[in-house]
Amino acid sequence: MSRSVETALWLLAGSCLLVPAAASAEGYDPYAVMPKGPIVVDMAERVRAPRLPEAQAQPDLSLLGEAPAKAPKGDVQAPRGTLPAGWVQLGEVVQREEVALGFAAVSPEPSPAWEDIEGNQYPRKHTLFMNFNGGKLYNGADNSAESRSTLAGSGTYPTYGGAESSALAMIQAVKEDMASLGVVVKYEKRPHKTVPYTMVMIGGDWEDTNIDSPAGGVAPGTDCEARGQRHVVYVFDNQSSTVGQEAAHAWGLDHTIGADRIMSYTPGLNKHFGDNCQPLCEEGCQGPGSIGCRMIHEKYCGEDSETQNDLAELAFIFGTNEPDTEPPTVAFTAPIGDQFLEPGSDVKVAGEIHDNYGGVGWKLMVTKDGETVFDEVDYEKDLAWTFTNLPKGVYEVVLEAEDHFDHVTQAKVTLHVFAGASGESSGGEETTNGEGTGGGEGEGGNSDATGDVPTSDGEEPDTGGTSLVPATETTDGAGGGGGGCRISPHAGGPLGLVAPLLGLGLAWRTRRRR
Repeated sequence: MSRSVETALWLLAGSCLLVPAAASAEGYDPYAVMPKGPIVVDMAERVRAPRLPEAQAQPDLSLLGEAPAKAPKGDVQAPRGTLPAGWVQLGEVVQREEVALGFAAVSPEPSPAWEDIEGNQYPRKHTLFMNFNGGKLYNGADNSAESRSTLAGSGTYPTYGGAESSALAMIQAVKEDMASLGVVVKYEKRPHKTVPYTMVMIGGDWEDTNIDSPAGGVAPGTDCEARGQRHVVYVFDNQSSTVGQEAAHAWGLDHTIGADRIMSYTPGLNKHFGDNCQPLCEEGCQGPGSIGCRMIHEKYCGEDSETQNDLAELAFIFGTNEPDTEPPTVAFTAPIGDQFLEPGSDVKVAGEIHDNYGGVGWKLMVTKDGETVFDEVDYEKDLAWTFTNLPKGVYEVVLEAEDHFDHVTQAKVTLHVFAGASGESSGGEETTNGEGTGGGEGEGGNSDATGDVPTSDGEEPDTGGTSLVPATETTDGAGGGGGGCRISPHAGGPLGLVAPLLGLGLAWRTRRRR
């Protein structure tokens, strides 16, 4: 029997443990994660057993129509309807429990400290990668670079079942939908792991994820104004509008009313992102109390307006479509210049990254005597490492930044580790590759963020809610109709949150006002 949020709240009230109070905490935001650094790495252990990234599989649309559309026989899938801990499904939306039950509301403004972190600033350039060739996905907090998704099944995600021509038509339509924004649509080559990007898995169906009801697509939600930048979303139909809708759900948009709108799941033709304050579709689309980014929508349309301006929000996040011609700048703040160290020494490494747009990413690479021993993306944006117990050898340390227009910039410092070493010499070197050649995955790859390096898996809060699109029958890859999000109630309901909240004195859902 499915359970609703109202049932959970009445149970709390009946227990006499519900105390009237404001429901949302000031500044609540599950995505505005602050750095935890420095990252500590035992270099003796890393030199003994380097853990280097595997090369990513690259897309090939010419294989569409030939590769199997379904997962290989015997490839075990995760049980359907097994949502990640901390999520709740109510009515027609899956969302973070604290938001779904009204005990927290996402703050309309991130903290100044979060905004000061390089790469977080608005507007940001961004990349939307359309993946038609499937691949292995892993359960965990969303990280498109590492193929981790909160909604992944345990099997290999299947390829798109349509022909290459259908895929190309869908790609063209999505490019038109994103044309006014600073969003680069890619499909021929998977972006380097360094670059924050949203990945759209196109193909398969709802049974290839961990949701429990038929849908046309699914995306993690409640990430208002796209404060996280590495989402994985799914599209199960052939609609370009579904691609735009699921990506935009991951970027913080909710459902609206109107058959001509991408954010509506009402069938229609020539859908587009709305450029006016269009009424939100809550009870009829997602369920009562389920608009996770309501206060953010009010920034653009007015308090209590119950409307959403799609393009105004997306333009704030991504800016307009002018090309980025300026590469990022990279520098080491520690050590300053080349270092001469005794074996067994520790060394602190820190850097600074600057770019003219947000959305830049970076990684650190270390070679010892010419052999790579460390190659990891700084997903947590710590920009600080401590290398301990350095064995004898010559180490080249490279900090590399990359933006969404293939500009790659490096800074280098050398550590000379041998008995009797002392002192230091200035140096340090910065190189810029405007063409984006070198330093990418084909030339050494990117990290798996394992071992000594903290990762978002288990460190970050689980991603937010999920909104789903009803399946439609269509064969037109570029079609603008259909789309939208629909899912039936999860059998588990929100009661998993009730026990931990007993005694916390949380009240009925109220909305914080500025």
